[in-house]
Amino acid sequence: MTLTCMYQNENQQIITTSHLDKVPKNSGFVWYDCIQPTKEEKEYLQNDLNLDQNEVASSIYTLGHPDIYHNAEEDIKHIIVHTLDTKDFSARPLNITITENSLVTIHQSKIPLIDYLQESLEKGSIKPDAEMITLKLLHKIIESYFAYVGEIEEEVFNLEYQNVDSDRNKKMMREVYDIRAEIIKLKRVILPMEQLVETIQTSNHFNENQHKKRLVHRILNQLKHQTATLKACEELTDEIKDNNESYHSSRINSVINVLTILSSIFFPLTLLTGWFGMNFTNMPELHWKYSYFVFIGITVVLSIALIVLFKKKRWF
Repeated sequence: MTLTCMYQNENQQIITTSHLDKVPKNSGFVWYDCIQPTKEEKEYLQNDLNLDQNEVASSIYTLGHPDIYHNAEEDIKHIIVHTLDTKDFSARPLNITITENSLVTIHQSKIPLIDYLQESLEKGSIKPDAEMITLKLLHKIIESYFAYVGEIEEEVFNLEYQNVDSDRNKKMMREVYDIRAEIIKLKRVILPMEQLVETIQTSNHFNENQHKKRLVHRILNQLKHQTATLKACEELTDEIKDNNESYHSSRINSVINVLTILSSIFFPLTLLTGWFGMNFTNMPELHWKYSYFVFIGITVVLSIALIVLFKKKRWF
């Protein structure tokens, strides 16, 4: 709902105004920044600044893939970049249009990085150069990713030092899956941005001087570092999952081993019980007065013998 303008006057001073009619036509540099433009502001952007309707819509209504378009005839560069929402790591589009002496930025909500660059421009910390400001804005956006990547890296390393036990196992695995979901969200933003910067580097759009060229190279290296960090975190979570599965398998094998030993001990006892429990008429041992005591003795001896045998075989 806000359209502000910064321009350079005849005295090389940077002036900020929200009254667009006061912007001189012959200004050496103009920066239009628009937040959630109204219908009138969209008409101004399209009619007075010659922005395409799709370029305005891509900054507000749709989440376009990060990309750069260059109109060689009019020497206009149109760039779509993504900032990150701090709450859910979702991407927020930022539309940047560059002409020879003007810069137009359109976005959905307030971006502190833009405010920081505007303050730097007013103080004279950066030169009123549309391409250089664009690269510095891109650089600041990429640097802001490090906070989220570092947070995920710290969470993964904390999980690594946790002991796997039955009490914490379920909670830890929930944390692992939450972290993997965050990694996927970040990769959906960082990987397209890396492709964008690679396109900028190979297309030579900002290679007019060595400083811009070095800045593009630095931005690309930062993105590659972030991508490598996320990949390493993803691999670590895979290892944690594998360790958890191994731990579960070991516990299950231990339980099955105990059940197998118990079954092996009670199988002959069950056989004897079933045999002498048939109660046929012609079974003389059933009427012997020592039958019960002999049967108890046999079962005890069998149980002890099997336990000793399994112990020698190191089944437990």
